[in-house]
Amino acid sequence: MQSGLFTRETLLGDLREIAFSFDYAGETVPGLAYLPTGASEPMPLVLIQHPGMGSKEDYFVAEVGRGWAKRGWICAGLDAPLHGDRASHDPMSLFRQPERHAAIRAQFASEVSAALDHLAATLPVDVARLGFVGYSLGSMLGIPAVARDGRFKAAAFCLVGEGGLVGRIDGPEADVPNLGTVAVRVVGKLQDELIPRERTEALYNAIPGEKDIRWLPGGHFEIGPDVIRLAEEWLRARL
Repeated sequence: MQSGLFTRETLLGDLREIAFSFDYAGETVPGLAYLPTGASEPMPLVLIQHPGMGSKEDYFVAEVGRGWAKRGWICAGLDAPLHGDRASHDPMSLFRQPERHAAIRAQFASEVSAALDHLAATLPVDVARLGFVGYSLGSMLGIPAVARDGRFKAAAFCLVGEGGLVGRIDGPEADVPNLGTVAVRVVGKLQDELIPRERTEALYNAIPGEKDIRWLPGGHFEIGPDVIRLAEEWLRARL
């Protein structure tokens, strides 16, 4: 155990895979991290968050994280509340119980901040170069987390719109107006069957500061190399 972080490490050729967990507010938060073997100088850290029904082992997190780590980033992902290896596993309840959204937003935001603290105390993280990539649920929960933490430099929020787990985009309880210090790219799908284009545009219009929006063909569940490329492109120019 280091700095409250329980770890198990595996060597994958020129990469270190670190399975980690930490306790926060009575709940164990599991995660995975990847970084180049022998890395000692401070490096950017990119937190990659999976879509709904997924986990930190998803292709979008683990496989992408391994590829980005080979190109000079520390990449990590957490199991979202009620997902993956969480003690309570019931992903659909996030969508069936909107009355819990505010509490889940607050929970995950606090867990992200705790994860950054633990990882920075354990790995060679350059805390001035923190990035975030989220897909669908990962963006819904990521927007409040990034806004509340205040340390992220750049983020790519993919397949997301106003409302739901994101919460309001204006007013005293809104998180979106607090993204002004983060360079944000929003990636939407033109045939998204879950999030109408106007909801994505409303979210984008409410984001202050440096921002960019890109539209790709396809539906909500088509998270392919085009989405991943746009996320990496945005972060690599800013971290």
